[in-house]
Amino acid sequence: MFKVYKLDGVSGIIIILLLLVILLILTILLSPLFIGVILLILIYLGYRRFKKSIKEFIQNLKKKKIKIKNKSHNGEIEIHFAKPIPVEAEIQNENNKDNLKSNMQTPSNKNENKPMFDDNLETKQFIAYLVEKGFKFKDNLLYYNDKSVYPIYKKSYPINEIIRLYNEKPKTDIIVLGLKGEPYKPKFIYIIPIEDSKERMSIDELKNYLANI
Repeated sequence: MFKVYKLDGVSGIIIILLLLVILLILTILLSPLFIGVILLILIYLGYRRFKKSIKEFIQNLKKKKIKIKNKSHNGEIEIHFAKPIPVEAEIQNENNKDNLKSNMQTPSNKNENKPMFDDNLETKQFIAYLVEKGFKFKDNLLYYNDKSVYPIYKKSYPINEIIRLYNEKPKTDIIVLGLKGEPYKPKFIYIIPIEDSKERMSIDELKNYLANI
């Protein structure tokens, strides 16, 4: 047998008010948790959606930055590196950079000495890197000790692993090849005597000339 209770009068109103108060308290207590769950779901979905962009942004922050200024009207180019120059080589490298800056100008006369390197931004950045490592730049020529240098930078090499060094053999003493990485921080450096060089050389051949500078 079940007993049936009837709610009427004051007791019914009190019970209804108690139920409403309990529901209100539960709503207040659970609402922050509910909002937190919603926020976590939104953050997770946003991360999944922009995961690739976030990784690219972090990688860009880690990259070494170069600032190139060209404020003058005579073609003078200044290349500023984020990495500081070692103190013991600072004076010598500053002088070399002055020579590099003064010589990397747009010629006003076509009869002036033609630079012994490809006139593009990557090559100029590579030359600046070599100057930082102790090379000298003077009269449109790069020097390693007392030897004239033909600088080349290659971002990567073909699938057949054959690298074209030049179309016409340069009139320098050595060829310095920067390979992979960035022109301002190549992964590999090869110093090849001009008499040993060929128009095309394989990676296996270049291994004999791998240098650590």
